[in-house]
Amino acid sequence: MRIKSETFPLPNNLTRTMQQPTTFIRACALGLALSSATPLVADEPPVEKPSEESMTVYLLRQLNAREQEAYKRYESAVAAEDIARIRSDLQSIIDGYESLISAAPNFAPAYVSYGLMLNRTGNRKESYAMFLKADELDPMIPVVKNQLGNYMAEEGKYQEAYGFYLLARDLEPKQSLYDYQLGNLLLAYRDHFLADKLFADQTQIDALIQEHFHQAMEKSPKDVSFHMRYAQSFFDIGNPDWKKALETWQRLYKYSGSEYEQQIVQLYIARVRYEMGHYNAARKLLAKINHPDLQKSKSVIEDSLNTDYPQ
Repeated sequence: MRIKSETFPLPNNLTRTMQQPTTFIRACALGLALSSATPLVADEPPVEKPSEESMTVYLLRQLNAREQEAYKRYESAVAAEDIARIRSDLQSIIDGYESLISAAPNFAPAYVSYGLMLNRTGNRKESYAMFLKADELDPMIPVVKNQLGNYMAEEGKYQEAYGFYLLARDLEPKQSLYDYQLGNLLLAYRDHFLADKLFADQTQIDALIQEHFHQAMEKSPKDVSFHMRYAQSFFDIGNPDWKKALETWQRLYKYSGSEYEQQIVQLYIARVRYEMGHYNAARKLLAKINHPDLQKSKSVIEDSLNTDYPQ
């Protein structure tokens, strides 16, 4: 396979402003962050004369490092010539991955790294082919199972995605990402799973959705994003425990830093208070929320309050 630089886009997920990602795009981003942070190959002890395998490992590390360095340069690139230079560097890295795979066709980590790069730059089908080959060579790599699950989920093949995510979690049970993926998948395709009779009823699948998000939070207690997702899950299910939801959001308030973050959490707490019938408490919280970006959401809760409990 040969991908020319003119058809090879720069990473579309490397934006300079924070965007609100979709469920599975955010999940893919987490998967890519994980794969970047976790070396695909263990450090090799120094030897006088490198073996063929250790040389392959060395070359792969060099390509990984060059790729990450190119992405970092893109984040601060402004001039057109800088962008063109990065594009040229990425094409060189592509050539390097393809040469490495040609020289070591049974080396699974090379397919994983190349697959991650192709996925990150929007070449989904080519990326999928790399992950399939990596899985054929070594079926025990959790990040590969996760990426195959992402592809299946985005293709609407939710049952296959569920199986891949379960395998990823079983291979690396302490990794919070895979529980997060499972929770998002079950929520996104809940009606389909129920229609297929894979769960007894909505109560059962809702309980499992929340359990996955709770497990993700427990496995990464310092990651606020997993705390936030678990707290939000109370609004996603049919019959939530609002008392537990209130306790969860109140704990999350301690993690909020800026005034804007505090107001976001207060807005959620106000909604929980409304659901619990604590209308006066909800109004008091809403009165504290003055950030312009939160006014629309604030108005929705106020309208519900005025309808159910007019002053």
